Amino acid sequence: MLNRLRLTATIAAMFIQLIASNNKSAIAQEREGCFLVNSAGEVINLNQLCLPQEPAVNITGDDGKFIEDYKRLAKSYSPEATNNLLQAVQRGPGQKIAAAKRMCAEAKSGVSLPEVKLRAIGQAASIDNPTVKESFLADADIITTLAANHYCPELANK
Repeated sequence: MLNRLRLTATIAAMFIQLIASNNKSAIAQEREGCFLVNSAGEVINLNQLCLPQEPAVNITGDDGKFIEDYKRLAKSYSPEATNNLLQAVQRGPGQKIAAAKRMCAEAKSGVSLPEVKLRAIGQAASIDNPTVKESFLADADIITTLAANHYCPELANK
């Protein structure tokens, strides 16, 4: 009986130590969202590439055509970039649609679509990973091109 009590106490002590040693504390992320810090310490916003998956929705009309065209154009890049773009639009088609509509709103307020593309090129300059850079630029190019075609055609030639 005494041996059994010792064995139980020993097992309990080992169990407590095991639980205590596996207690890992969480480390807070220094910024919100999805980002990359390049070698120069600059923060690159990657939220468009890292957004959480949206619930499945049936996208129709102009939005459906926009997503179909986005997927078609995404296939004209390298296999790695194409994969990143298709995964991103699959996870969050509403995010891509919203980005295109925001682009049109900016264009209507005076920012030209070429200026939007130049801004993306400037942001991409500090991305070191070539696939991430290509995906970022391709996404900006596709959204800018399709935004003009689908949501603000009156601004397409400006």
